[in-house]
Amino acid sequence: MVRLTRIAFFAAVALAICAAVLLSAGGVPAPARAATASAPRPPITQKYVPFGAKRKAETAAYNKRHYHENTFALTNPKVVVLHFTAGAQWQSAWNTFAADSKYMSTPGLWEYPGVSAHFIVCKDGTIIQCLPLSLRGRHAIGLNWTAIGIEIVQEVPSGNTGHWADQQILHRTKQIDAVLRLVRYLQGRFHIKTGNVTGHAMANSSPYFKDYTGAKNATGDWVKQDVRAFRARL
Repeated sequence: MVRLTRIAFFAAVALAICAAVLLSAGGVPAPARAATASAPRPPITQKYVPFGAKRKAETAAYNKRHYHENTFALTNPKVVVLHFTAGAQWQSAWNTFAADSKYMSTPGLWEYPGVSAHFIVCKDGTIIQCLPLSLRGRHAIGLNWTAIGIEIVQEVPSGNTGHWADQQILHRTKQIDAVLRLVRYLQGRFHIKTGNVTGHAMANSSPYFKDYTGAKNATGDWVKQDVRAFRARL
């Protein structure tokens, strides 16, 4: 018993010395943590678009064609895709999602389900959830099977570009802060790496991209340089 007590004492002394050395060198021992730390859930207003049996069947059929997965369920997502609405109000984007209208996958091929993202973030920072995180939305070709989609309200006047629109969002404090809080929360909940927070314009180069029909994304929202700026803020 005495020997064990002495061993414990010397072990404690050794730990104290190591800590003192670190502090004297200007460093502190870093706590162990997961690759993606948890973050609090930001305020979210739930306003789900209709997603009944018909749309679930359409979604499963779409996923079978494009991903060889006959399901409408989103499980263990690994990617967050940033979009902007190209409209000035969240309502127009929500109405488009709710309509469940045919949308083009490749030139000449129009198919169901209609487009839909999981969240819309308004200019004032309000976060509206359009889909439960257990459902697959159709927002980024090749990534819908494993991606959460975020639409950010931003119009694109004639003559401007996707980069211009991205910059408006990045400089709108309440809005971009809300997007950052939302993405951090999703990263913590699903262990999504910052490198897998991407823009729609970058979706084709994601390591998770796959589409068995040969379809590709051809959009300019959230280009590489702006996604890098967003990732840096994360």
